Amino acid sequence: MSALKTFLKWLLRRGLLYLALVAAFALSPFVLNAWRSAKDSKGNYVTLAGTRQALDADVMALQAVFDRERAAAKRASSAALQGRIDETAAELEKERTNPPGNNFAVLLKGGAQGVRTNEMRKLRIVLLQRELEALQRARDFAKAREKPDQLRREYARLRPACLDAINALRSYEATWLGRVNTWVDSNEHKALARRRADTCVPAQKALQAWQDRRALDAALRKAEIAFDITGAGLGDEMVRALQPLQDATHDARTAWRGTLPEKLRLWAEKWHVKDVLWGAFKALLLIMAMPYLIRLLFWFVFAPLAERRPAIRLAVPGGERRSIAPAERSTTSVAVRLGSGEELLVRQDYLQTTSHTGSKTTRWLLDWRHPLSSIATGLTFLTCIRGDDEVTTVSAVRDPFAEVTVLELPIGASCALQPRALAAVAQPGARPLRITSHWRLFSLNAWLTLQLRYLVFHGPCRLVVKGGRGVRVERAERGRVFGQAQLVGFSADLAYSVTRTETFWPYFLGHEQLFKDRVEAGEGILVIEEAPMAGRGGGEARKGLEGAFDALTKAVGM
Repeated sequence: MSALKTFLKWLLRRGLLYLALVAAFALSPFVLNAWRSAKDSKGNYVTLAGTRQALDADVMALQAVFDRERAAAKRASSAALQGRIDETAAELEKERTNPPGNNFAVLLKGGAQGVRTNEMRKLRIVLLQRELEALQRARDFAKAREKPDQLRREYARLRPACLDAINALRSYEATWLGRVNTWVDSNEHKALARRRADTCVPAQKALQAWQDRRALDAALRKAEIAFDITGAGLGDEMVRALQPLQDATHDARTAWRGTLPEKLRLWAEKWHVKDVLWGAFKALLLIMAMPYLIRLLFWFVFAPLAERRPAIRLAVPGGERRSIAPAERSTTSVAVRLGSGEELLVRQDYLQTTSHTGSKTTRWLLDWRHPLSSIATGLTFLTCIRGDDEVTTVSAVRDPFAEVTVLELPIGASCALQPRALAAVAQPGARPLRITSHWRLFSLNAWLTLQLRYLVFHGPCRLVVKGGRGVRVERAERGRVFGQAQLVGFSADLAYSVTRTETFWPYFLGHEQLFKDRVEAGEGILVIEEAPMAGRGGGEARKGLEGAFDALTKAVGM
């Protein structure tokens, strides 16, 4: 039943997301086209139908104009036709730079006259295209018709030069010196022979082409057939150009007097419902797949790169690297007995019982050198208890899930600890607890663990550490891997970094985070909270402003 409920919730969320995407995709055409409904359907139909009937006469008039110009073009010269071609091409390009608009938009702006003018522009573009093609074919026909005269003039131009070259060669060969040079093929004789070839060969070709009437007639007939074809089908082409107007008229009639299924089909086509649904579906698939694609990228690319970055090591000035003994197993309460000259600072909500004879005062802050950290972590208005051999029981008074244990730091030992996990501190009165701050702003591991600042507690002292459902203090030994929220403290001499979570599929399906915290092998200890979310609204991480505040306090080591 729980699995079915989870699936139904997932399906409902995706369905709502899909509907939102459909609405988003449909919003744009709705905004662009909503103003089209200003006219009623009946008026649109009457106006468009009347305009379509009036355009029939315009089509016939344009057809007649085209036939007259085409007949005149067949008799014109190629030079005149070339000028007409240039003018028509320029006019056609001008029309194409400002294409006709949509009929419904023109109808709302200019009425029936505007629609007619708009459709006439479409017809004019068709006419100019066909006219340009006809002029080009007429020019080819005129050139084929003018070809014999051109060849004749070309031969007449080349013939005198050819005759002069022939006479010059004959005159040279008629002399005795010329006959001798002819035998030895002198340079002078070669030059005269070359001159005759250069002038007579083109003239002979022009003469042969002029006399080849069959080839000229075939080229003329081919050009004439190509020209005649340009006159066919202009009316059909104009009708096709008016087809959008015909469709708009039909749609207006459907919107006015169509059946309900016809109106629904028209509405779906008008608003591109199919495209909207398909586009929203593709966007939904992309949104659903994006987290998994990002997880693949992070798992196979970014996580291996992050693992190779240097680990965080806290260099403690003056530290003697003294080892810290693991604490006892955490319990609901611990009894802290003060030694000679010691004092105990304890939170108000963790002070369960105390002796009657001991001295008790209020300590406003745990550490005056870190006032913000003390205030943000609740280490304010602490009860300070003094007295040799006095026993105080430290236990959570309000948190039913909290357990505590005592971690002893000898002289020279230091431990990085989040102050939120501190319930009480037993310290020598003459040597108060020393806390140092260490920033790691330029460490990738610090950013990945979401902790840029570390507060290090220095011995000698005894720290009463608290945690949800218990606190475990253990040695690093061969290294440890754990969830990012679990680690609340570690020996300052350990190397702290991140590692990729152990298994792929739990991370890929969103059940595990990509990174876990890791400490390398060493002699130090780890302070791990068993259940960090215990007692927080069902055991879940806080969201919104509270979650942002939690992330901020963790980043600055609180």
